[in-house]
Amino acid sequence: MKTPFLKGVSYGFMAPAGTYRSEAAQREVEAIHAIGANAVALIVTVVQERYSSTRMVADFRHTPGDLEIAGIIDAFHRRGIRVMLKPMIECLDSVWRGHIRFPPTQQMVQGVQTDYWGQWFSHYADCMAHYARLAQDSGAELFCVGCELLGCEPQEAYWPEVIARVRSEYTGPVTYNADQFRPGQPFVRNWFRLLDLLGVSFYSGVPDVDPDAEKIAEGLHPVADALEAVSQDIALPLFFAECGARSVAGGTREPWRYDVEGAYDGAAQANYLEGVLKAFSARAWWRGLLWWKWDEQQRRPHYNQPGGDTGFTIAGKPAAAVFRRWTASS
Repeated sequence: MKTPFLKGVSYGFMAPAGTYRSEAAQREVEAIHAIGANAVALIVTVVQERYSSTRMVADFRHTPGDLEIAGIIDAFHRRGIRVMLKPMIECLDSVWRGHIRFPPTQQMVQGVQTDYWGQWFSHYADCMAHYARLAQDSGAELFCVGCELLGCEPQEAYWPEVIARVRSEYTGPVTYNADQFRPGQPFVRNWFRLLDLLGVSFYSGVPDVDPDAEKIAEGLHPVADALEAVSQDIALPLFFAECGARSVAGGTREPWRYDVEGAYDGAAQANYLEGVLKAFSARAWWRGLLWWKWDEQQRRPHYNQPGGDTGFTIAGKPAAAVFRRWTASS
């Protein structure tokens, strides 16, 4: 199945219910269009009470309604922007979704067995099928069947059914957002091969102090070579379903760190984006990226520094110019 080359951003992480029907959201659509993006990862927050819960639900506070999701997809389409619908599990106990995991079925009490994994995946398949149906009805160009579920990924027996349920509702390309790739650590799952392309959360850093784009690209070449081997192994193209760095001093060393404090450094963020593009643009298996992220929906007081916002967003920062040049190129 042919998949588009993505030059886009992630929009709506942790956006409360009602956000997508607001006038502010319409302004964001226009701003994303103005920066030249051809795609957006539209995030839908689905919650479970704790990382150990076996059910996930649409929440009145956290989950956008189906009608507002369909409406914002239509708004993006009117601007010629492709949409990857991306339902994401968030745990209300504030534990990262990658830690969702359960013990195997046991029988320490004779006659009592609890299939935690079976229960969780049964509800998860229902959840993904629901949003796959919405993606189909709304004309979304790509569907993401999960994000960074590191503890769930090894459950090889369950994922084929989840993907089959999605494909029964949605006829477009299906992907998954795997966690960060770290060379030498387990990464490839057999069920990845059931997808049409594989998304990766890309936050690989470089150890240099204040590296320019060329040094960043040079530092990322070994990772690019290792990811090329992954693409060949699973016989699928890859893209960066997330890729980002904060505009903070030292932000290129561990780009995934949302929690560290530091002074504003817009150049660090811009250099990281440009370095990633230099390292990957010539790779035929690479299908682009969706920058993490366009908007900040959470209050992070340590991002508010005298020189500027030190978060992942790029609007009004030097990285925006890098992004515009990229999207304007052929």
